Amino acid sequence: MINRLSKNCVPNCEPNRNGSFAQALWKTNGAIALALFVVVLPACTPSPGPEAGTTVSEVVNAPNADLIGKTVTVNGEVEKILGPKAFTIEGNRLFNDPEVLVVNPTESPIVKDTLVQVTGTVRQFLGSQIESKFDLDLPQEFEVEFRGKPVLIATAVVLTPRPGEIAEEPSQFISKTVTVSGKVAKVISPNAFTLDDKELVGGKELLVIGAIPAAGSIDQGKTVRVIGSVRKFVTAEIERDFDFDLQPELEVEYEGKAVVIAQSSQMVE
Repeated sequence: MINRLSKNCVPNCEPNRNGSFAQALWKTNGAIALALFVVVLPACTPSPGPEAGTTVSEVVNAPNADLIGKTVTVNGEVEKILGPKAFTIEGNRLFNDPEVLVVNPTESPIVKDTLVQVTGTVRQFLGSQIESKFDLDLPQEFEVEFRGKPVLIATAVVLTPRPGEIAEEPSQFISKTVTVSGKVAKVISPNAFTLDDKELVGGKELLVIGAIPAAGSIDQGKTVRVIGSVRKFVTAEIERDFDFDLQPELEVEYEGKAVVIAQSSQMVE
């Protein structure tokens, strides 16, 4: 049996009409599901630079000679959006974490107050020079604030929101590609499950359908990292795009909620 998700593609792929995807997705047929949905994660993640794992504080506070010209990967929360090509991120410490200016030449989608992973080259911010090269028009106060400080010229920007963020406020993530990690709260079938958000007490679970980890089946309580696109779960659209029929109780439970159509996934514990 071959179907749309067996090719690990998102809804613009041409469906195969020779079989029902419902049997693979909503019924337990582990052997077929494993054969169809094995995906290797590293091909979908940005390649970290030689200074992978650098913190925002290290970029901001290190002497210029330490990191200028080097490629780093940092994680933080989007603090200010200064236009389609610039934003600031704050580190993950609770208090007094500095911000670093990120120039985003590819205009990768970002969401305010959401976690991101940025890979790029550290440079010194010389206002007119940077603005001219990357066609920026920053407000005067930000030119003054960041003048002479390190700036990160991004080559890859990855949205890494928590499951609860997507489940609680799906509208800002619709049609965007995200990398999301969380504990498996409920296993619906070999290739459909929900993620819990340990950071958000009482938060909603996030539905994921599609690729399962290459290591094997999804197990409740295990932590999984998923790369996929976010969309609203509209039964008619999901059935049309993936050529299967949902069980009635699932239609009722997930209609209108956020769902991540997984392109790849990986067990991380």
